[in-house]
Amino acid sequence: MSASRAIDRPRSAAEWLRFGVGAALVAVMFYPTVWMVLSAFKSNREIFRQPFGLPASWRWENFLEAWEKGGLGQLYLNSLFVTAIAVTLAVGAATAAAFAFTRLEFPGRRLCYRLLLVGLLLPPPTVAIPLFTQLRDMGLLNTPWALILPGAAWSLSLTVFLMRSYFNTVRPDMEEAARIDGANIAQIFAFVSVPMVWPAMLTMIILNTINIWNELLFALLFIVDEDKRTLPVGLVRFYGYHSTDYALVFAALSITTIPILILYFILQRHVIAGLSSTAMD
Repeated sequence: MSASRAIDRPRSAAEWLRFGVGAALVAVMFYPTVWMVLSAFKSNREIFRQPFGLPASWRWENFLEAWEKGGLGQLYLNSLFVTAIAVTLAVGAATAAAFAFTRLEFPGRRLCYRLLLVGLLLPPPTVAIPLFTQLRDMGLLNTPWALILPGAAWSLSLTVFLMRSYFNTVRPDMEEAARIDGANIAQIFAFVSVPMVWPAMLTMIILNTINIWNELLFALLFIVDEDKRTLPVGLVRFYGYHSTDYALVFAALSITTIPILILYFILQRHVIAGLSSTAMD
């Protein structure tokens, strides 16, 4: 009864005000994306004459032309490969490290954890030159691994931090029961701990996918061949070649931006649930 009364209760003026302010903020933040997509359907002349109006005719051919001229198909495949491998390595290694930091006792545990968190304080440009030298000496420059390994390593600190916080919210009763039944550490981690922290893992998969997918600096420095470049670098070069053809530029931006936005909107509940259930200790 109390729940139904709460649902039927009319909103107060303060609630309507908060709702209106929130809706206005969302509209302001989301409008540039809508404007970009609408501009992708226009001609260059129409973009300048009616920048904020609907297209007079929906020019779907802009997307096909941008796809072909920009070689977006190969760029998509390269980004998918780099992102999938890097996210798998980052989340897998971070989950195992978080399990070790919260469930195992070993010398130097706190020191190792604090050293790992130093990665949260370092911006990418500070390590670009030494990382370039190291990758060159390892023979990994101009290969996908020049993006996969740094991308996974750069995501490790934040992922371990959040996964460790999530592990601290999970009671170890099931793990202790499995240990009593004779399971070893690897079995406990794989078959007991991982299923319990899967919501947090999904959250980190989504966040790391967005970050690694959009990574630009390392991709510019470490990859030379055109057929190995990722989408962000491809877009920069595409804009350089077609800087005056705004319709094609907006079409290319829409093709590369909309899929990742759709992915986030579909899975945003999992991201919010995973972050809100994480206790920051």
